[in-house]
Amino acid sequence: MNATSALTFLLVIGGLFGTPSRASAQSEDSVAKQFVGMWRLVSQPQRMADGSTKQDPKSAAYIIYTDTGHMCYVAMDPNRPKWNSAGSPTPQEALTGVAGFGAYCASVEIHAKEGFVIHRVEIAGTPNFIGQTWKRWFTFEGPNRVSLRVDRPSPPMVENTLIWERVQKR
Repeated sequence: MNATSALTFLLVIGGLFGTPSRASAQSEDSVAKQFVGMWRLVSQPQRMADGSTKQDPKSAAYIIYTDTGHMCYVAMDPNRPKWNSAGSPTPQEALTGVAGFGAYCASVEIHAKEGFVIHRVEIAGTPNFIGQTWKRWFTFEGPNRVSLRVDRPSPPMVENTLIWERVQKR
């Protein structure tokens, strides 16, 4: 093999082995792009330690992922009682309003190859959540449906999965 043939061989081999890293980067980018948009919660099955399953009562929720690496989530119990006066709830009414509502915003890291997304909480309705890092395992089921499984659900829950559908333009 002469020097020119050897150089050509090395360039071809180098190009072949260089391609996966570019493909991997594109894969990371394409997964990140799949997340971008507004999603509506359609189901949140929770499996308990005793084997039973239930739906989370905060069953009305939206999550928004941006192309800037951020997200926001808001959820509520759609069955919480209305206040007698919208402008001045009683202390008990105010408590039910807060107890039946949850929200947070976070910066996002997507780990496409590993199949998880990290939420680094920056703003939250519960002050103790600020600064926490939450891991969610994801599975896309087509372009308009994604499941996010909570990494470590709170006992007695052993599995908590949020199933989202993309909100379409009207």
